[in-house]
Amino acid sequence: MKAVAIILAAGEARRMAHPKALIEHEGGRSFLQSLASTFGKAGCAVLGVIGKDAEAVREQHPSVNLVDSPRWQDGPMASIKAGLSAALEEEADVVLLHPVDMPAVRASTLKSLLKGVGDAEDGLRPEFEGAPGYPVVLSRALVERLMGSDAVQLDAALQGMKLRRVSVKDPGVVVNINTPETYERLFGTAPRLAPPPKRRAKKAASTAMPVVSSGMEMSASPEE
Repeated sequence: MKAVAIILAAGEARRMAHPKALIEHEGGRSFLQSLASTFGKAGCAVLGVIGKDAEAVREQHPSVNLVDSPRWQDGPMASIKAGLSAALEEEADVVLLHPVDMPAVRASTLKSLLKGVGDAEDGLRPEFEGAPGYPVVLSRALVERLMGSDAVQLDAALQGMKLRRVSVKDPGVVVNINTPETYERLFGTAPRLAPPPKRRAKKAASTAMPVVSSGMEMSASPEE
């Protein structure tokens, strides 16, 4: 079974003042780099979907497979479909949809979700303390159904698919670091850009930002 993670990073991020894909998470890594590493550890191929500030994101992430969303301004579903199309070309059996501003999800959680995928029509969604979270996990058949949806928002497009809810003990599935206030509350500083790739290893060896695991803001919406 080939699993492909689609990290949604095409939005404008008006409130954060920086592209979310480039903001520092921990150990000098950006939100996008941190998620690419986590999904990779869970055995997934990774596709980052980019739109706004695409050139800067590409320069910062030379090792991440990135897909352009030419219609990112049309809303989240336009970028989601760009990622889904690329995943289908990669012959994905299972696709995991995840917003870039939710970088605290654990690799162990992702592995458990993948083990829970059943038949060809299956799909599931994690929940933490009753709140729906991410990633949304879809079989290839459900991906093809989602591609044909006319909905503008993902939650509307998922209606009728009867995704199974899977309770997890990982608050990272509902953490959304999408405002400067949330970032500062968690990390003790205003949102800042991750260092360039060449400086990342040096920074990680000296000081690392704390791994956030609790007290976070919950969200059920993909990145804006």
